[in-house]
Amino acid sequence: MAYSRNPAQAFKSESGTSRVGARSNLYTQTTHTQTAHAQTKSKLFGFITLSLIFAALIFTASAKASAVDDLNKRGQGEMSYLFWTLYSAEFYTTPTNSERALKLEYYRAIDSKDLVDATEDQWNKLGYSNNNIQRWLKPLYAMWPNVEAGSTLTIRVAEDNVSRFYFDEQPIGVIQDKQFGEAFLAIWLSENTSEPGLRKQLLGLNK
Repeated sequence: MAYSRNPAQAFKSESGTSRVGARSNLYTQTTHTQTAHAQTKSKLFGFITLSLIFAALIFTASAKASAVDDLNKRGQGEMSYLFWTLYSAEFYTTPTNSERALKLEYYRAIDSKDLVDATEDQWNKLGYSNNNIQRWLKPLYAMWPNVEAGSTLTIRVAEDNVSRFYFDEQPIGVIQDKQFGEAFLAIWLSENTSEPGLRKQLLGLNK
């Protein structure tokens, strides 16, 4: 005699198997979804990390950039007045002297007008004509900022005698007058400078 299952039992058994299979599929899908989310988060975190590292490298590189990085330092010294040291000065050139730069780092706060007035006074002492001096002063009044302790002001005179000024390593203006750069550097480098000791230091003549 053949064995025959009770129909109700058979339905119950098949229904139970179906539910188990459904739960298994749901678990598998949930696991795959969670894995995909975890991989996406991991990739996103990696991308953000790389972006931050890249940004930090760019910032570091830009922070270290200087208007005189590609030049050679000839010499350096300090300018003092009475009991105060006002600034340090560094003179840079190319090997052929085709480009020159003077970098000043201030130790005290000085108003921009006082800086320009002092420049005018030095040009008068060097014997430049009043017409030239007034022409050269005009862009300086418009360009130069007030300086604080730690501020830097750099002039770079290119091979074509165009002068570029930088404040705290950021460009602040260009003077196309071909006579300006030589006259400005003469304040420190001329044989008739009011600071011959500093001149020797800047030119490396006291070694």
